[in-house]
Amino acid sequence: MVTPAAKRPGGPESGHLVGGIPLATLVRDYHRPMVNFACTMVHSPALAEEAVQEAWVQVLQSSGSFEGRSSVATWLFGIVKNTASRHRRRESRIRDHEVLAADDADPLSGRMHPTGHPDAGHWRLPPSRRFLPEDQTVGRELVECVRAALDALPARQRRLVILRDLVGTPAEEAAEILELSAEAQRALLYRARGNLRNELEKRYQR
Repeated sequence: MVTPAAKRPGGPESGHLVGGIPLATLVRDYHRPMVNFACTMVHSPALAEEAVQEAWVQVLQSSGSFEGRSSVATWLFGIVKNTASRHRRRESRIRDHEVLAADDADPLSGRMHPTGHPDAGHWRLPPSRRFLPEDQTVGRELVECVRAALDALPARQRRLVILRDLVGTPAEEAAEILELSAEAQRALLYRARGNLRNELEKRYQR
């Protein structure tokens, strides 16, 4: 747990630069996604917050070693992955990882025209038109539905969506963080996005 006040994000040491970016800016932009990412690896929000606080301390201590071979975001999430893993082991509650099995159901099965069809790759059953927000109220409702649908995804799928679609991490860097092959990353992201869309449509149809 981070106890020295001076080492907390936003404290006196927040003037440090990481890859030329002020630490305060990184905390503002990445702290919440990092906590969400850590939540997929540990068993409580409190442990996730603790893991991220530990990660920020490591960022402070090793900021001079950042060489720019990957993006700052990739470097940050790699540190969070390591700290969250340590917390998980420390609690002796290792979560089973979802694997991509050959017989997994395709979340978009029956929704797309199959190979060989004149419209192959296009929707056979298009998404609900209710996904098109017409005012701010619907827009806010959509945000809440996206959050709930994201929480409903399996841990590894949620982790990848956070990296790729919320943080904007490039495919090869996300694969490196999650220790996936390029092919497995693409397959997992396809399933994650398909399951997320299906979950959103179920919530909108209620």
